[in-house]
Amino acid sequence: MHPPVSPADNAQPEDEGRRQSSADKTLEILVALGELGLKSDDGVRLTDLVEHTGHPRPTVHRLLGELRRFGFATQDEASGRYRLGPKLLVLSAQCLGGLDLRRIAQPFMRELVDDIGFMAHLGIMDKHWIVYIDKVESTQVVRIVSSIGQRREASTTAIGKAILAYSPRQVVDDLIGEGLPLRTPRSIGTAEALFDELKRTRVRGFALDNEECDLGICCVAAPIFDHSGTVIAAISVTMMVSQVAGGDIERIGNTVAATALKISEGLGRMEWTPWAGQG
Repeated sequence: MHPPVSPADNAQPEDEGRRQSSADKTLEILVALGELGLKSDDGVRLTDLVEHTGHPRPTVHRLLGELRRFGFATQDEASGRYRLGPKLLVLSAQCLGGLDLRRIAQPFMRELVDDIGFMAHLGIMDKHWIVYIDKVESTQVVRIVSSIGQRREASTTAIGKAILAYSPRQVVDDLIGEGLPLRTPRSIGTAEALFDELKRTRVRGFALDNEECDLGICCVAAPIFDHSGTVIAAISVTMMVSQVAGGDIERIGNTVAATALKISEGLGRMEWTPWAGQG
């Protein structure tokens, strides 16, 4: 004889649907808070979150309260604006701590900084963005501000171009389809120019960002491959344009490329073979 079915049991699929819907909205608000927060140092207004997500104001306010309760968001008492909360830092640290890539790359990054004298970044692709997952500061008097977790448009960065140069054609086409942002007058703005630059990157063995992301700043990057030969990341050095002469770029680029190769070997990449996936 089967036990009687309670009303709560009968309601489970509907309740599950409501919970999923609420979870979706909460995550959308959390992502919006991060994206809008990149554009404002003063925090994000409730009105902006409502407009960005399209959810009713009471819903956004209620779910922000839940995010605050669990430490995923904070609210400034004076301005009423919202920011991402410290709980995300804890989760990010746990996530990054599990990446062998960072553990393997870190000593080589330190050697690179000691050799060249400029700050080094380790970055990966996230859709059409690059994300810094590690960095090593330089001892230069002139310091360039950056942070782990910072995102940049891939087509404007040396790390992005180093990865894109060895990515499947479809990845590059999808990025172009989203539009090529012009962060500075030097940013690449057409598909033809981007493909030409990616081809030059493969020929050189390293990518360049010549004031394409930020005026006055240039970067040199080289790709990192895993044991299967798939590009998974890139390492870069960042410097002020005034700190380098034209002839130094090739020397720096070759040094960065050699460092990237060492990291790839640490990940199981046994040999280098020319890649021609984009023609």
